[in-house]
Formats: sequence, structure tokens, C-alpha cells
Amino acid sequence: MPERLRVLAVRAAAWLRARRRRLLVIGAVILFFYLLGYFTPRVSTPGMCLIYG
Repeated sequence: MPERLRVLAVRAAAWLRARRRRLLVIGAVILFFYLLGYFTPRVSTPGMCLIYG
């Protein structure tokens, strides 16, 4: 069983290494919109959707 876990860990590390740049870009976009929603004033106007949490 430990051998299977080791193989799985090696494959997961290889997958993350191959997609590192894409994952960093996605994380940066998520962080940007999170911070944008956090620091924008809470405005509720009739007919306006509340986009940012």
C-alpha cells in the first residue's frame, strides 16, 4: 500500500509541476477579484446585481 501512495504522490507532483504556471495565473485572478470585492464599497441600487461578495 505505501508503494501505491508513493506512486500517486510522484504523479501528483509531476501534474502540478507541468501545470504550475496555469495554476498560478488562476490563483492570481481569483485573488484579484476577491480583493476587488473586499475593498469596493457595498452598493445596492435598485435593479443592480450585487456582483462582489
